[in-house]
Amino acid sequence: MLTGQILLLLIVILIVVQLFGYMSRFIGQQWVIGEILAGLALGPSLLGALFPDVQALLFPASVMPTLQTLGDIGLVLYMFSLGARLDTQLMLSQGRKAIITSLNGILLPLLMGAILAFFLYPTGLAGASANLISFMLMVGTAMAITAFPVLARLLAERHMLTTKVGILALTCAAVGDVAAWCLLALMIAIIQATGLAAVAVTVGLSIIFIMIMLVVVRPLLRYAAQHIRSEQVLIAGSFILLIASAYTTNTIGIHPVFGGFLMGIILPRRTIFTEQVTSLDRVNTVLFLPLFFVSSGLRTQISLISGPGPWLICLLIFLVACAGKFLGGSLSVRSMGDSWKDSAILGILMNTRGLVELIVLNIGLDLKVLSPTLFAMLVLMAIVTTMMASPLLSLFGYRQNSQQDNSPSQPEQPLQAEGQSSFSKQNIQ
Repeated sequence: MLTGQILLLLIVILIVVQLFGYMSRFIGQQWVIGEILAGLALGPSLLGALFPDVQALLFPASVMPTLQTLGDIGLVLYMFSLGARLDTQLMLSQGRKAIITSLNGILLPLLMGAILAFFLYPTGLAGASANLISFMLMVGTAMAITAFPVLARLLAERHMLTTKVGILALTCAAVGDVAAWCLLALMIAIIQATGLAAVAVTVGLSIIFIMIMLVVVRPLLRYAAQHIRSEQVLIAGSFILLIASAYTTNTIGIHPVFGGFLMGIILPRRTIFTEQVTSLDRVNTVLFLPLFFVSSGLRTQISLISGPGPWLICLLIFLVACAGKFLGGSLSVRSMGDSWKDSAILGILMNTRGLVELIVLNIGLDLKVLSPTLFAMLVLMAIVTTMMASPLLSLFGYRQNSQQDNSPSQPEQPLQAEGQSSFSKQNIQ
């Protein structure tokens, strides 16, 4: 019986996601906006408000744990793909401008978000398990996120992947997201630990695990890619390591998406592995990842933001989020001699959040660091800041391709075999 309910849900979810995705394309937005809006439409914010009986029939309580588990699997696979697409050589080779811009693009919104959280903490918007430090880290991290895959798709659509400002923005987004995941891991360690000793143990185990992955597992993968001729063995082995990595981070006390992300980062950039990731994307972005959007939408209740007070707080969150990312990115490059136009474009690009933001927010809600009301506010902020980028870039003359690939959102930057760069080789000094 449960299998039949899940199959029916999959049909409904996939149809709705495709419809909203194409509608987003039609109005000049990215596919991920449609996926997010589809999740909200199927949740209490729209379907539950208009047809509560229909929503209760489609999403009975008995199927929710299975739906969320499948969505979590989709997240692990997505973060693995995202890590595999990061050009770590390009990140490490960037000059002074990229380093300074990356740091400012993280630190300023993190600081502004933490200060905002300090004042929001007594208002009841913190979750039941939050303390002041974890709440400030959570909100600050949410403000500091730039969605690397969404940004890559946006730059491709606007013919900006080979421009100086495009390369700089993509590099800063990659560095920023890695830093944000580290901050989030620290926040999870703090909230789940029972004392300073437990925090130290969780952080220590995480560091040991990272070192093992970098020093032991990564060389073994390189050796296997060079000496094992069986594609079946290589693919099966990499999937086993992916699942083991996600399981290990979950056991340590941080989210399994960290294990998937780290496994993607250390994956050798060789044809056998890059083809594996590309094939995985085609299935995951159509089948499993939409379940995460729906799970997120079912937990988002826009109706909780009622009255002028909560909406003013929501507006304040939006303004702080935009100011932190825009100023952190634009003022940095302007101070190093770039034009106001390029500085403004970089600030606009750094303000996109998308799916990565939703992942962070759902972790915060799961850990009860965020209240459902604040979660809804931050989801709205993520949607609006992501939707802003396309029309603002059009004002600066960066038009969208006349013919687009109407496919689900995914980490868009093509994977390259080792020795090739995914991006332009233009040096950013």
